[in-house]
Amino acid sequence: MTQQNAQQRVHRLGLLGVLFLAILFAFIVVHQLRQQRPAPPQITLPKEPATLMLLFTANRQGKLEVCGCPGKRAEDLARVAALLRSTVDQARRQGTPVALIEGGDFVGEPDGLSYLLQAYQVMGYRLVALSPRDAKRVQQIRVHAGKMALLPPHQNHAPLPHQKLPLGDWTVIVVNLGAPPSVGDEKFWQAVTTQLKRWRRPHTVIVAIAYTDRNAAEALAQRLNGVVDSLLIDDALPNPNGARMVEDGNLPAGRFVGKVLLASLPQSRAQVLSLMIWAKGKEPSPTKVEAMTLSAFGQSPEPQVKAIVDAYYTMRQKKLEREMQKLLTVAQKRDYVSPEFCGSCHQAQYDQWLTTKHAKAIETLKKANRMDKQCLTCHSLEFKMRGVVTRVEKRGVECVDCHTELADPATARLHGQRPGERPSTQTVTEQICVRCHDAANSPNFNYSTYLPKVTH
Repeated sequence: MTQQNAQQRVHRLGLLGVLFLAILFAFIVVHQLRQQRPAPPQITLPKEPATLMLLFTANRQGKLEVCGCPGKRAEDLARVAALLRSTVDQARRQGTPVALIEGGDFVGEPDGLSYLLQAYQVMGYRLVALSPRDAKRVQQIRVHAGKMALLPPHQNHAPLPHQKLPLGDWTVIVVNLGAPPSVGDEKFWQAVTTQLKRWRRPHTVIVAIAYTDRNAAEALAQRLNGVVDSLLIDDALPNPNGARMVEDGNLPAGRFVGKVLLASLPQSRAQVLSLMIWAKGKEPSPTKVEAMTLSAFGQSPEPQVKAIVDAYYTMRQKKLEREMQKLLTVAQKRDYVSPEFCGSCHQAQYDQWLTTKHAKAIETLKKANRMDKQCLTCHSLEFKMRGVVTRVEKRGVECVDCHTELADPATARLHGQRPGERPSTQTVTEQICVRCHDAANSPNFNYSTYLPKVTH
């Protein structure tokens, strides 16, 4: 080979190398773009400033944060707080007074209630409506509610619970109907409508909350026609006229039944219901009422609320550590097959497992300060079997989690030990995966794309 030929060959190899690197770079860029979710459209308010705005949350059920894939992060309380703060700031810059209202079904585990109500106070909530389920914990709620007004549900023949909220030159009256009886109960509804009519005065808006289903909502709205401006129910209503998200990122909500705007309280923790009221000049009655659903998707955590949520999980983690110390002696007597035990024979599979997120499932919680029972049930095989965590590194979603036929430790230890037995396991099916990668915690789960990430 002549020197010229050698130089030409080196030159061609160099060009091929550059071409390969360019293709590799392009592939990486395309892959990253595909992995990224599009940024959500900025939530903007209608061009015509509303006279009043009411922002409702509901159905948090004690969850300050939601364990799951990134698609669930919008449900975190701190992100919803950021959405509320942004919306309130925009409205006030337009001169619109705003009130934050909890619509009910917010109670969950007892030790989280004080933190949730503390966050509501930081966020500036004025009113907390109690669902019939929340009302069972009313004494504990009162202890931690601070200056927020509480609105219990209507019960039996008690006076109709209501709360007046002054907003600028207007007064908003929120009425809690609780779980109302059938509209056929003439005596009950005569008393209710008579009371509501007494409250109808100039510059007054009446909003009723009812913990009823969509099937009863239409008849209930008809019964309240002319005496309330809006009826909010705790059930999902179909989108009005097949409504789609509009350009500013909001979703129209609600529909009119007579003169009553019928809308759903938020059915997702990531959502906020915006109820906007317009009045012309000094008109004594609203001229327009609209409802929009806002989403916290894409919001960054609000720092003050995030600190409260972090404090809650720190408390939970310390409590769990104390419980595990008491359980440790008993728990260690329960049989548990560690990944190292399986790796003593299946070294290649064990080494591959160490490269996956499954092997770091507990570390993920530890770093995020989220060593919580609800999370550990899926993040730790040892916790699921023993109720304790004795090791953090190289632990998490392990062999027995996926190879469920080995869940019985006695059977697992005989696996491959009998003469002539081939050490094999059954296929990992989608049904096994969705025990943790379910719709509530992993809405983006796709069996065909997730399984190859952990296959060995």
